[in-house]
Amino acid sequence: MRSRSTMGDKPNKVPVTVRFDPELLLLLRQEADKRGESLSNYIRSSSVMRLTGELVPASKDSSKEAYLRSKGIR
Repeated sequence: MRSRSTMGDKPNKVPVTVRFDPELLLLLRQEADKRGESLSNYIRSSSVMRLTGELVPASKDSSKEAYLRSKGIR
C-alpha cells in the first residue's frame, strides 16, 4: 500500500480516533497529569513505546524521539 504525500517522500500524518470508557479515560488523565503531559501526548508516547518495545517513561522521552529510534535514526 502506498501513502500519498504532499512534500517529497514524506507521508501525510493520519488522524486516529480512539474511544475509551469513562473510567479508563479518568485513569489515563490522572496518569498524564502525574507526568505533566497532555492526555494526547501521553497516549501517543505510550503507543509508540508499545510498538517499538522500548519502555522509556514518557516524561523522559518524547514520542518523536521514540519514533526516530524505532526507525534507527537516533
